[in-house]
Amino acid sequence: MQRHPIGLVGWGVVGGGVVEILARDRRLFLDRCGIDLQLKTIVVARPERKRAQDPGDALVTNKLATILTDHEIKTVIHLVPGTTDARDICLALLNAGKHVVTANKALLAEHGDELFAIAAQRGVCIAFEAAVAGGVPVIAGLRDGLVANRIETICAILNGTCNFILTKMEDDRKSYADALAEAKQLGYAEADPTLDVNGHDTAHKLALLARIAFLVRVPVLDIRCQGIQEITAQDIASARTMGSRIKLLAVAQARPEGLTLSVAPTLVPIGHPLASVSRNYNGVYIVGDASGPMLFVGQGAGALPTASSILADVMSLAAGSYQATAKAFQFFSPERQWTLVTKQREISARYARFVVPDRAGILAGITNSLSANGVSILSIHQGAPGGDGRATIEVITHPLDALHFASAIASIDASGLTLEATVSYRSL
Repeated sequence: MQRHPIGLVGWGVVGGGVVEILARDRRLFLDRCGIDLQLKTIVVARPERKRAQDPGDALVTNKLATILTDHEIKTVIHLVPGTTDARDICLALLNAGKHVVTANKALLAEHGDELFAIAAQRGVCIAFEAAVAGGVPVIAGLRDGLVANRIETICAILNGTCNFILTKMEDDRKSYADALAEAKQLGYAEADPTLDVNGHDTAHKLALLARIAFLVRVPVLDIRCQGIQEITAQDIASARTMGSRIKLLAVAQARPEGLTLSVAPTLVPIGHPLASVSRNYNGVYIVGDASGPMLFVGQGAGALPTASSILADVMSLAAGSYQATAKAFQFFSPERQWTLVTKQREISARYARFVVPDRAGILAGITNSLSANGVSILSIHQGAPGGDGRATIEVITHPLDALHFASAIASIDASGLTLEATVSYRSL
């Protein structure tokens, strides 16, 4: 039996999940791996506060030095949110020679270069499976299971809050505001959901996935990001008409001209594996040159799913396997650079909804204009007239670069063929 004392910094929702699983399954870990995980010390701002979980024999304190100076504790679970205090605490742990297991994607996306450099200098590791997709082991899948592949494409639903809202808008015909209110009521959305719904949380996670898949430094600010705040019931209904669902997708694609990285609402055809990923679940669709396509699906947040990934990393460190992997793979090496494809040159299929006068010749005018601008139509739908002299024409194109598509839309809107600005989205 190998005894492995660990520390925990931060006892919120996810920290509570860690405490609960360790109390319940400590014997299982011992039987399965021969390792006795002992939660020795918990550092939290308010140690006197009563919590639902029983910490057992663990010392509960507000003194970080208790862990920093404890030579028995080799691994520390870091569950401090944000990027300021969280960075300082992480640096202190690394400089004290502790392995760090974290779920903080923003911290690593924004300060990963610095933190991983310090970890390398100190001969310790940062493990972060829980930072992307909660309980879904996608990082281990990319790092280990797909190591023999050149990754060609990643398309991912990485935010359960957004996916829940969009599911409710489609299934229950709810407005964005009502779906968001229900997400808050059920605990799927924060009181301030801005980072979720504006796509920035997804962008942080995409930056980490791109690090592993393409071994590339990805400044988060370089990722094009559009959220779901402007999605309407009409958009949801239109996607349904075109045989699709709207999902907030993170997309990374390796092309000869460079790497495409973006987060945006996207029409996903009903037959695509990601279309069935609903409610607060996450889904990561990966195409490798040898493996072909595969889908990772599971709960992307929550106390127990996230704690599951955290403790998997802890066990890997306790067994010594993570250290060997981290040494072999330079995920945060600053040496390799990719050219990021500009927004204008991003290649994808597109959806457009034209609101037009209900008169003869409009459909021909739009299709002729699209063709003249090099846009090839994959599918088209002309809605029944609304009785108010207005009609809708919806199209999904074959893949093309964003510049040609934007030029075509601008030309049509300027020509007098449409009655209002054309709505458009990316499509898979």
